[in-house]
Amino acid sequence: MAHPYPAMRRGIFVAVFLQFRSRRSVVSQIRAALLAVTLLAAPTGSAFAAPDINGTWKTPAGALIEIKACGKEPCGRIVDFPPPKGYTVQSTPDLNNRDEAKRGRKVLGLKVLWRLKPASNSWKGRAYDPRRGFSANATVRKTNANTLEVQGCVRVVFNVCEKETWRRVK
Repeated sequence: MAHPYPAMRRGIFVAVFLQFRSRRSVVSQIRAALLAVTLLAAPTGSAFAAPDINGTWKTPAGALIEIKACGKEPCGRIVDFPPPKGYTVQSTPDLNNRDEAKRGRKVLGLKVLWRLKPASNSWKGRAYDPRRGFSANATVRKTNANTLEVQGCVRVVFNVCEKETWRRVK
């Protein structure tokens, strides 16, 4: 139903709006001051940033993975591994890959960690396991200066995850 006196309705609305606006500015000023105090009191540096994971890491299976910048984000490549019987490090193909077209590519130099994005105190991205021939969602967490915890999860009906600890080589 329309208000019988539209001008009065408009005046009431303006008065309420101005009152709300003035209260809002005080609240906004208080919030801004609290935010400034919080930022000044927060520790400097990268206390909440993902840790530096660059370096060469040895997997439990004996492979060496070098993690370094690949453009703007880190990635990990295989730089050495114990080759299967009948192959050398240089000649080992990616025979277990689920994609038949990729089975001829060499394992040496293969990217096994990619699309890594910082996530609080870890990195989240993708991982490839050439022993099993499939990719998985990965979380890479530095547990101390010389160890990485690498967890890969594949969704079947529910998430199936496996965790490994990699040790720093260099």
